[in-house]
Amino acid sequence: MYLKQAKTVSLIIALLSLLQALLAVIGFVSVLLTLSTVKVSQAVIRGALMNTSINIICFLLFTVLFFVVYARLRKGVTTSIIIQILYIAYMIFSVILSIVKGGFSLQGILVPLMLIVLGIASAYSVKKVERH
Repeated sequence: MYLKQAKTVSLIIALLSLLQALLAVIGFVSVLLTLSTVKVSQAVIRGALMNTSINIICFLLFTVLFFVVYARLRKGVTTSIIIQILYIAYMIFSVILSIVKGGFSLQGILVPLMLIVLGIASAYSVKKVERH
């Protein structure tokens, strides 16, 4: 039971990370396309591009890592929970930065909090698979 749950949650997180990476790419392209039409300082534009670039890289990395975890679990090979812990830490860091930069907004915090819960469920399931 725990193996099936670990595979399912790992696959869901991989797909959600891929979706977040695609959304970050769209955000990056939209910032580049609006450079000439919007009068914003170069520092703001550089910050937006840097933030979006970091998100693209991180979410693509998590996509690949969670697909690897899924493939290993599918073969019945147990994995370490370090990937889930890194994912949870990244999402917590994301929530903290969102609160610090933009204030408390339920919209901006709700999705990362749900992803943190998924990460915890994945780590718990993988740990249970290791024990059995």
